[in-house]
Amino acid sequence: MDIDDLRRKAESGSPVAQTVLGTCYLDGIDVEVDHKEAFRLLSAATEQGASRAMANLAYMYAEGLGTAKNLPEAIRLYESAAESGEFLAQVELGRIYSRGMGVPANLGAARKWYSAAAAQEASVGDCEELQEAKAYVTKPS
Repeated sequence: MDIDDLRRKAESGSPVAQTVLGTCYLDGIDVEVDHKEAFRLLSAATEQGASRAMANLAYMYAEGLGTAKNLPEAIRLYESAAESGEFLAQVELGRIYSRGMGVPANLGAARKWYSAAAAQEASVGDCEELQEAKAYVTKPS
């Protein structure tokens, strides 16, 4: 990955480059992990409506990476990303609501988000998260 080119594009305001580079800093892909830089870049992309950046920023708030832990903000961001069709945000909301993680358990909301994720089967391919969503949706209420 051409990190220098990504950095140039990110600094010139490209939300795609900000999302990709922010994710690189979040996960340590071709750069050292730097949660502060990941937070800065993902925040900038989120302000421009980038749903993948939103989902990653939500994860950072949920885990307290590069910022103070803030589950209400994480849920708000996950919901915005999930409403835009972001698969992993939908799965994460299914987990949050089914387990009552920082919020009261809400099985209806969990089913809604897991159903939305399961409906993306054709576009995401077979993965653990898809299997999790499908298992939740098909279990008896």
